[in-house]
Amino acid sequence: MSELQKSIAVLYKSKGREELTEKEFVFSASMDLRWFSPKEAQKLMEAGLSGGFLERRNGSLVPTFDYSGVAVPVDYRPPKAALEEGAKRTTDLFTEIVERIVKTKSVPKREVVSRVNKEQEMLGIDIEPAALLVASSYGLQIELGYLQRAESAVLSRDIAR
Repeated sequence: MSELQKSIAVLYKSKGREELTEKEFVFSASMDLRWFSPKEAQKLMEAGLSGGFLERRNGSLVPTFDYSGVAVPVDYRPPKAALEEGAKRTTDLFTEIVERIVKTKSVPKREVVSRVNKEQEMLGIDIEPAALLVASSYGLQIELGYLQRAESAVLSRDIAR
């Protein structure tokens, strides 16, 4: 389990709730738990969204994994690296999808990337959904985890714009 997931689990367990607003999330990570500054707590939230560990639902943030069974020390304090985890994971999603296509369908990587770029340009969409469309066109089953990660990546970018 990643440090980002552990951080989210501890935060939600400490609040005793399954949904938090963005303000509650940031306030808990910065003021209640005293892990980060408010700006860094915001980065933690964004990392959780872009990494697919959090999703927005009806104006609240909800973990996408079962955090209730996550065991962490009482004095747990996430490392600063947890703030970057989600961004790395999102960046890797495109590569992960392309590699899966190349491996399972024995198609040259260059061809797959070219098709993804064409889909992206033609439809005016982000890279992750374009890669998922191309994977689907090759007959690959798209797992829910990929969809959630792609959605989180797109939504986190839209908010930043």
